[in-house]
Amino acid sequence: MLVIRRHARQSILIGGAVEIEVMECGGNRVKLGIRAPKEIPVMRAEARQTREQNLAAAGSLAANRAGTRVGAREWRLEELAIQAPPREADMKS
Repeated sequence: MLVIRRHARQSILIGGAVEIEVMECGGNRVKLGIRAPKEIPVMRAEARQTREQNLAAAGSLAANRAGTRVGAREWRLEELAIQAPPREADMKS
């Protein structure tokens, strides 16, 4: 890891396409500004970790319910068909 000291309003360049500027320094916080092309995703590490955990949990939930999900959906559709009022077109024929 490269460690660089910067003051407010100073910046560093990464690969010529990404610029990180120190906007403010105060107390134990630093405010950064990031300029990058739209095709380069920029996000906080905590947000990425949370997203990955949510996707993993959703995947395992879907895998656990794979056997019962279709059956429950079919049962629900049958229930709706039984409770649905007859349509006029069905009554005329």
